[in-house]
Amino acid sequence: MLEWSGSYSCWLYIAVAAGMVALIFVARWTAISDRLRSWSLFVPRLLVMLLLLMVLLNPVRRREHRLPDQPPQVMFLVDSSRSMALEQPLSRSLVVQQTIQEIDAQLQRQAHRPRVQLFRFGQQLSSAADFSQLSPSDDATRLSDALEQLPSRFSRELPRAIVVFSDGVADDADRLDEVAQGYRSLKIPLHVFPVGSPRIRGDVAIDELFVPPRVAAGTKAPIRGVLRGTGFDGERVVLQVRVADRPQLPPLATLPVTLSEKPQPFELIVEANPEYGELVLEAPPLPGEVSEQNNRVPFQLCKAARKLKVLYMEGTGGNEYRWVHDALQEDKEIECLSLVADQQYAQRPRMQRVNDAYRGFPATREELLQYDCIICSDISIGAFTREQLDWTVELVAKRGGGFMMVGGITSFGAGGWDQTVWDQLIPVDMRGGRIGQGWLYHQFRVQIPEEAQTHPIWRIVEDPEQNRRVLAAMPIFLGTNYMQRLKPAATVLGVSATPIPQAGIMPIFASQTYGRGRTFAFAPDTTADWGRFFESQWGEGDNRYFRRFWRNLVRWLSENSTAGNKRLQIATDRVIYRAGQPIVVTAQAFDEQLKETIDYDLVANVKTTDTSATAARLPALPLTAATSGKDYVGQMDSQALAASPDLVGTASTVVPSREIEVIASHQGQEIARTSTKIQILPDLHELLQPRPQPELLERLAQATDGIVCRDSQTLVNSLSQIPVTRGDAVITRQPMWDSPWLWLLVMGLLALEWSLRRLSGFG
Repeated sequence: MLEWSGSYSCWLYIAVAAGMVALIFVARWTAISDRLRSWSLFVPRLLVMLLLLMVLLNPVRRREHRLPDQPPQVMFLVDSSRSMALEQPLSRSLVVQQTIQEIDAQLQRQAHRPRVQLFRFGQQLSSAADFSQLSPSDDATRLSDALEQLPSRFSRELPRAIVVFSDGVADDADRLDEVAQGYRSLKIPLHVFPVGSPRIRGDVAIDELFVPPRVAAGTKAPIRGVLRGTGFDGERVVLQVRVADRPQLPPLATLPVTLSEKPQPFELIVEANPEYGELVLEAPPLPGEVSEQNNRVPFQLCKAARKLKVLYMEGTGGNEYRWVHDALQEDKEIECLSLVADQQYAQRPRMQRVNDAYRGFPATREELLQYDCIICSDISIGAFTREQLDWTVELVAKRGGGFMMVGGITSFGAGGWDQTVWDQLIPVDMRGGRIGQGWLYHQFRVQIPEEAQTHPIWRIVEDPEQNRRVLAAMPIFLGTNYMQRLKPAATVLGVSATPIPQAGIMPIFASQTYGRGRTFAFAPDTTADWGRFFESQWGEGDNRYFRRFWRNLVRWLSENSTAGNKRLQIATDRVIYRAGQPIVVTAQAFDEQLKETIDYDLVANVKTTDTSATAARLPALPLTAATSGKDYVGQMDSQALAASPDLVGTASTVVPSREIEVIASHQGQEIARTSTKIQILPDLHELLQPRPQPELLERLAQATDGIVCRDSQTLVNSLSQIPVTRGDAVITRQPMWDSPWLWLLVMGLLALEWSLRRLSGFG
C-alpha cells in the first residue's frame, strides 16, 4: 500500500507546482533564440522538477504483517487450606486435582486451547508448578486476600477468566463483594467450582490430650483432654480407651459425653500396663461426620522394658547350645533365640531354631535388624546367603548392633570367613588359614592383661581383688583357632598364657568398634570339646562365672544398639502436643560403669523421611546440663516439627507422629543414641467449619458474570467458547525516494538536458 506522508498543506504543493510550471514558461519566453525555445530542451528539466516535487510529497510504501493468534489466558485458583483435606477416602483436594486433570486432558484435544496458570491460596497466594504444591496444609482460607493480590500476577494481557476451586469456607468472606466489584469493572468473570458433600453435618474431634509422661506399671493415671462436636450439638458419644493392636479386648475405660459446639473437657482413669503397649483414645464416628481420623489419638502410658534380643547360632550338636542359651536367659532383660546347624559339615548345612525346626536364620532384612547382637559359633559359610551376611554387617555398622564369632573347625580363617564381608567385622587377622586347617588341639590357659581387667566384660564380681582371682582361675581350653595378629583398631582382652605352637603368645579374646557397633573374637570354642571345662567349671562348684561372662559380653556388645542401649535415657515433658507448644527434652547419660555423667555432648535431632538434597532440614538441638542434678535439658519448637518437609501433603486431620533422637558423644566419638516418639495435634481452626459453603462461591460468580460449574465438562465448554486473541500487526514503512533508481533518473534527466543543449550548439 502506498501512502503520502508530506508534512505541508496541499496548497503549498499546488503553489510549488504552479511556480515550477511558470518558471518553465518564463524561461522559454525569455529564450534568446527560437532554437532555445524548443520543448525538447525543457521537458527533461520539467521532469526533474516534478520528481523533486514528488520527493517533497514523501510517498511511503506501507507493508503489514500479522503475528499468529494467541490463546486466551485463564487462571485456576485452588484452595489449599486444611478443610480441603476433609471427606475421606476422596478428599476435596483430590477431587479438585482430578477435575483439573480431566479439564487439561479435554482441552488438549482442541486447536486453540486456553493457556492455564495455576495458583494456590490459603494463608497467602502463591503460584503452583504442579499438584504436589496443592497439598491442603494451610491453617486459614483468605480468598478475598488472594483475589486482591492476583492482579499483580497479570501479564500485559488480562486473563479472560479466573476459576476458583474451593469448598467456600473463607475467613474473609465479608470483603468478597467488594473484591467482586473490582473484577466486574475489569470485565474478568470469576467462574467457581464448589467441592464438598452437602451431606456433611459436622465433625467430632479430640482437640487436646494430656498424658502423664512417666507412669509406673500398675498405677492408675488420669487421661485428660478436650472434645469438640461441631454440628452435633446435643448428641451423645462414648469415649473409649482401647489397646491399639488388640481391638477384640474390652475397653480399658469408657466415658459417655454429650456433644456441644463448644470444646468440652473430659477425664478418664486408665491403669498402666506395659503389656498392652500402645493405647488409643477414640470417639465412635457419627453419620454425616466429615472425618474419622481426628476421632482417635494413639498414646502410651508406660513402656515395657525392651529386652536385648540375641541371635545365637551353635554348630556343636546335642544340647551344647544350652550352656550359653541358659546363661543369657537368666537375665530378665535378655531374650535369646538359639539356632543349631543340621549336618554342620555338609556343603550347605541348614539352620533351624530350637523352638521351631521349620524356621532358620532370619530370611528378611527387617527381621534380622530387630536383633541387638549376633553370636556365630562354629557355623559353616554355606548356611548363609550373601544377603544375610550383608544384613549382619549393616546391623553392626549402621544400627549399632554387636557381633561375635566363636572358634571351631568352621570358624575364622579355618572356615574361610576371611573371604567374606564378615572379615571386616572380626577384630583379628585370619589370613593364612585354609578350610579344614587353621586350628589345632592344644591345651592352654588364658591370661587377662592388667590393663584389660577393668573392661566391663571382665567385671565378674564387684570386689576388684576377688575379681582378679576369678579371672586367674579361668579353666583351661583344649583347642583354638589360629589368630595371625590384631587389626589396627582392635583391643586385646585376653592372650594365651603360654606360647601356641607355630604362633607363640597369641590373642585369644579381642574386640573392636565397627561403625556404630562393636565386635568380639573368641578364638577357642565355648562348648565341648575345646571349652568343656570353661562352660561347666568356671564358678564355685558351678558355672556362675561362665554365665556372668556371657551376660556381660552381650550387654557390652549391644550397648550402642539403636533399641537396646543403656547408656542414654531420654524423656519429653508430654507425649501429645498442640502445634506451637514447646517440647521440653530431658536426658540422662551414663559412663562405662553405668554411673550418671554430664561429661558427654548431647544433641537432639528429629528423624525425618525426607532425603532430598534441597529439602529444608530441621536444626539439631544441643542439650545442656541442668543447673542442678545430672540431667540434660533442651527445648524444641513443635510448630517447626508439625510443618517439617516430610509432612508436606499429609492430610490435615492426621496426627503427625515424630521421633526425637538424642545422640551422646565424647571427644568426637559417638557413645550412644536413643529415641522417643511424640505426637503433634494440628491446628484445627479450619475444622471448626467442616460443612462446605457453595452459596458463597455462587454469589461471587453471579457478581462477576461468571458461571457455577458442578462438573468438568461444564467448565471445559465455557473455556472453549473464549475467543482467541488476534495476533498483533507488525507494520513497516519505506520512503519511495529512498531509492538509488530515483536519483539515477534525476541525474540521467539532467545529463540528457545538458547533452541536448550541447547538440543545439549552446553547451
